[in-house]
Amino acid sequence: MLKHTLFFISVYFTFLSMAQTTELKWKFTDPRDGKTYDLGTKGSVQEGLIKNGLLPDPFVQENEKLFLWVEDYRWTCESRFFLTEEQHEAKYLELEFPSIDTYAEVYLNDSLIMRTKNAFRPYYKDIKSLVKLGYNYLRVEFTPPVIYHRAEYDTMAYHLPAINDVHEIAVAPMVRKPQYQFGWDWALRINTMGFNKPVVLHTVNTNRVITKNVQTTKLEEHNATLLLSVSLSEDEDLDEELFWVSEIFGTQRVKPVTSRSIHREVFMQNPKLWWPRGHGKPNLYTDHWMIMRGDGSRVAELDVEFGVRKSELVQQEDKWGTSYEIHVNNKPIFCKGGDYIPQDIFLARITPEERKDMVRIMDESNFNMVRIWGGGMYAEDDFLTECDRRGIMVWHDLMFACSIYPGDSAFISNVREELEYQVPRIAEHASVVLFNGNNEVDVAWKNWGFQIRYGIHGKDAREVEQNYDKLFKELAPQTISRFAVTPYIHTSPLSNWGKKEYYDHGSQHYWGVWHGKDPIEDFSKKIGRFNAEYGFESFPEFSTLLAFSRREQWDLDSSVMKHHQKSYVGNGMIEKHAKRLYGNMPDFETFVYYSQLTQAKAVSMAVAGHRIDAPRCMGTLYWQIDDCWPAPSWSSVDYFHNWKALQYEIKKDYENVAVVQRIDELNKEVYYVVSDLDTTFKTRVNAVMYDFRGRELKTESFEVTLEPLKAVKLFEATDAFRHRDNFVVYFEWENEQHQSRTRTFVHEPRSYREADPEDIEVSIDRIDSVNQVAFVRVNTKKFVNDFWLSSKKAGLRFSDNFIPLIPGEHTILVYYRDIPVLEDFIWMWR
Repeated sequence: MLKHTLFFISVYFTFLSMAQTTELKWKFTDPRDGKTYDLGTKGSVQEGLIKNGLLPDPFVQENEKLFLWVEDYRWTCESRFFLTEEQHEAKYLELEFPSIDTYAEVYLNDSLIMRTKNAFRPYYKDIKSLVKLGYNYLRVEFTPPVIYHRAEYDTMAYHLPAINDVHEIAVAPMVRKPQYQFGWDWALRINTMGFNKPVVLHTVNTNRVITKNVQTTKLEEHNATLLLSVSLSEDEDLDEELFWVSEIFGTQRVKPVTSRSIHREVFMQNPKLWWPRGHGKPNLYTDHWMIMRGDGSRVAELDVEFGVRKSELVQQEDKWGTSYEIHVNNKPIFCKGGDYIPQDIFLARITPEERKDMVRIMDESNFNMVRIWGGGMYAEDDFLTECDRRGIMVWHDLMFACSIYPGDSAFISNVREELEYQVPRIAEHASVVLFNGNNEVDVAWKNWGFQIRYGIHGKDAREVEQNYDKLFKELAPQTISRFAVTPYIHTSPLSNWGKKEYYDHGSQHYWGVWHGKDPIEDFSKKIGRFNAEYGFESFPEFSTLLAFSRREQWDLDSSVMKHHQKSYVGNGMIEKHAKRLYGNMPDFETFVYYSQLTQAKAVSMAVAGHRIDAPRCMGTLYWQIDDCWPAPSWSSVDYFHNWKALQYEIKKDYENVAVVQRIDELNKEVYYVVSDLDTTFKTRVNAVMYDFRGRELKTESFEVTLEPLKAVKLFEATDAFRHRDNFVVYFEWENEQHQSRTRTFVHEPRSYREADPEDIEVSIDRIDSVNQVAFVRVNTKKFVNDFWLSSKKAGLRFSDNFIPLIPGEHTILVYYRDIPVLEDFIWMWR
C-alpha cells in the first residue's frame, strides 16, 4: 500500500510541474479607422472604448446614446501567446472561453477553429495539434446580434415578440445572451461584445474537471443516499474500472458513465442536514476527491463543498385553490426575499466581492431566499457558495424572459448545450431549491396581446405554443432530471393578476398597482399563493444622483432625468401615490425623498399581508433587490449598494418573529405578530404609545403563543385611541433566541406641525476608527417622522434610517471607509 501511495505522489507532483494556466491579453481594432487599442484580459469592446477614452461613461448624463453605433460594426480582438517546448510536450493544450459574448469566429494562426453562439456556456478547444513553438496568434471576429440575424429577421413569417428589445431590429429572443442588455424598463441598452471572463490557455497532463455535483437522491429519517458526479473537459480513454477516493466516503471502484463523466453513489448515516436561514444551520461538508486508474495514474483530483438536503415544490389542491410551497427536508418553508438582477450592465466588471456583498446584505436583511431572474445571467459560483454558507435558498430561473422564443432544431441544440453545462454546475449548490423555466413567457403569450400586436395567428400561433412546449416542457425538465433532483416548474407566474380567482392558484406576479389602477393599499389585500414579483419604484439617494447628473438637472422634466427613467409610467406613478400619501412635493429633493418612503410603504404593506396570510401564502419575493446602473428603479439597494428606505423596512418586515402592520379591508391599521418558524413558543409583546411630544399615553402587554405559520392579531390602531389622531406605537418583544427586538409605527391620519430646521441638531458624537464607525447624534425638540440621514459621500452604511424620532436625543451608527465629516451629511424629515 505504501509503495502504491508513493507512486501516486510521484505522478501527482509530475502533474503539478506541468500544470499551467495563462490568461490571455487582448487588443481590439476600431473598425472605423483600423486603429488598435488595449482591452486587457476581459471585457467588452464597449468597455475597451471607455478605457481608451474613445467613449465616455454611459451611465453619466445621456451618454448611453453615444454607444448605439457600436452595434453597426463587426469587431476584431487579437491576442498572441508564446509556447515553450515544455508546454508543447503537455498532454493537453486547451483553450477555454468561459463566456464569450456572443457571435464570434475564432482563428488560430489564421485557421478557423471555432464558432461561438452562446454567452451562457463555455467553449473549449484542444489546440495541441494546431499550435507551434514560439508565438501563436489568436483572432476573434465578433458580429453584433442585429447584423448576425438581419437577413433572417427580414424574411421571417412573423417576428418574435420582444417588448424589451428597444432596437428597430428586435432579435433578443434569437440570441443566447443576457436579455436585459437589449434594453429593459430599468436598464439601458448596451449590447456587449467581448469576453465576460478571461480567456485561458491550460497546459496540463491530465483532464480538467468542468463540473462536479452532489445530489441528495434519497433522504430518510436517519440516513441519506447521495449521487456524486464529475464531468471532464475532454474525452478520456477511461478504464472499465476506476478508483474513486474520498476523505469522507473512502475508496470505491466505479465505472465511467461516458468518456467524460463519472458517477458514484454513497450512503450517509445521520447526516447533518443543510437548512435554510432561520430553520437550522446551513451545514456543509468539505471533501477531497481523487479518481484514479488501476495503475495509480490520476484522472481527476478536486476539493468539494456540499450540503445534504432535499427540496420539493408542492402544488396541491386545497380549500383555497392550488398551493405553491417550497419544502426543505420535508418541512414547508415560508420564503422571504427578493429578485436579483446582474449588478452591472457590464458583466466583466462585477467582482466576486461585490456579489458576496449583495448576499451579505440579503443575510443582514433577514432573507431566506433569492430569486435569480431569467433576463440576466446565470449565477456565479461565488454568489451561490455564499448563499450555501449563509442558508439563503436560491430560486433559479433559466435565462428566458418576457419574449417568445424559437423552437427550431438549431436553437434547441444551442440551449441544450447551455443547460448541460449550467444545470449540474448550479445544482451542485445546496442552496438551489428550485429551477424555473422562464420569467413571464407563458403569461405574456396568454395575456399581453402579442397575437394582435405581432400578427401571430393560426398555424403561426400553434407553432409558438409548440416551441414553448419543446423548450420549457420537454428540453428543460428532461435535461434537469439528467443532472439534478432539484424541482422544476416551467414558468413564473403560473397565474395572472387581475381577477379574484387568479390569486388562489400557484405563483403570482402582482402588478395591479404599478401597471394597473389598483390603490396602493391593495398590496396588502391581493395576495397570491406565492408572490414571486411585486414592487414599486423609487429614486436613489443624492450621492448616486450626483454620479450621473448635475444639481441643475435635478428636475423631472430635464432630459437627463427622463433618460434615466426607463419605465413608461415611472415618474407619474411615483408622483400619483406619493402625493396621496405624503402631500405636495415642492422640489426635486422632496420628490426623491417621498419616492423612497412610498416604495417602502408599498412593499411593506405587501409583505405584512403575505406573512399574515400564511399558510395560504407561502412566499414573498419583491421586485427587485439591486441595480445594473445608477437610475430610478424598483431596487431596494442602488447601484453603489446604498440602502433605500425599503431595505431598512424590509429588514424589519423579514425578522423571523416580527411585528407588522397590515391595512385591512376597511383601510385601518392593524398590528400583528408573525412567525415563520416551524416551532411553537411563547413571547411577550409590549406596546407603548406616545403622543408627538414624547409623552407616554398608554402601555399594553400581550402574552402570545406563536404557532408555526400563524399570525396573532394584537390590536387595531384607532381602537387604542378613538379620539386621538396622531400617535406613536413602540413595540418590544423577544424572538425565538430570546433576543430583544423593537419596532416603531406612526399613526398620522391628520397633518401635524413639522419640526423646523432649528428644532433639529445633528452632530458627530465620536469616531471609532478601529471599527470604522461614526456615532451621529440627532437632537430634536419636536417630533420628526421618517428622519433620513444621507450623505454626499458614497460608501456609508447606516444602522437605521427613515425612522420616527420623538423629542429627545437619538444615535445613528454610520459605518464608513473614509472618515465622514458633518458637512458630508444631508438630512430630511417630514
